[in-house]
Amino acid sequence: MKESRMCKALRAALYVVFVLGILGTVTLPWMLDTYMRILYDAYYLLPGYRRFILAFLMIVGAFSLWAVWEMIVMMRSIPSDPFIAGNVRALRRVGLILLVLAGLFLLKCLYYVTFLTMACGLMLILCGLLAFTLSNLFGQAVAYKEELDLTI
Repeated sequence: MKESRMCKALRAALYVVFVLGILGTVTLPWMLDTYMRILYDAYYLLPGYRRFILAFLMIVGAFSLWAVWEMIVMMRSIPSDPFIAGNVRALRRVGLILLVLAGLFLLKCLYYVTFLTMACGLMLILCGLLAFTLSNLFGQAVAYKEELDLTI
């Protein structure tokens, strides 16, 4: 099956996000120091804040890269056959990653609460639930496809 332009654009966007995510995660200590120097953050004065936020953002970056990689792997199956059990498992992993990230964001609110952190946590919960819903839909599609393949 031929890949559509939208599919090619999405694949390219995922690769760009993945590369930028790696660069952002690697340069995070310097970006955080620049942010703290240019844009004053009231939390910056609290002891241990820089270490906490750096560790938090590095963990979030690693989990985010994992989720993007899972999506890249799923995109590879689109030209041949997207309705495979591997994509169902990948969507479940993405859903789990998103819920773990939501937990991290909401856990961060216990120490350094901001409105944006709460909003990101809630959006991650919604996206995680969406990924689980899609994995169940894909699971049914895979089951129907396998059943149809056996009847031929």
